[in-house]
Amino acid sequence: MALPYPLSTFMDETAEIHAFVHGTYAGLTEWKAPQAPDHPDVAAEPHYYKGGYILGTLMRWGALLALGGVAFGL
Repeated sequence: MALPYPLSTFMDETAEIHAFVHGTYAGLTEWKAPQAPDHPDVAAEPHYYKGGYILGTLMRWGALLALGGVAFGL
């Protein structure tokens, strides 16, 4: 079964995946709003970088909340 059009082109190129991974890493590791790295894949697909950054930030805060809950017995 073929995917519908918008999903069939979602992250189907290496530049999109690379920009998303850069954004996810930045979201996990940087505490202030980062400047997008000077990389051609990120420059070509800035929306994937931003989506990855949002996902990475949510993952970071989820991990911190989970660890805090374990540490404080919540």
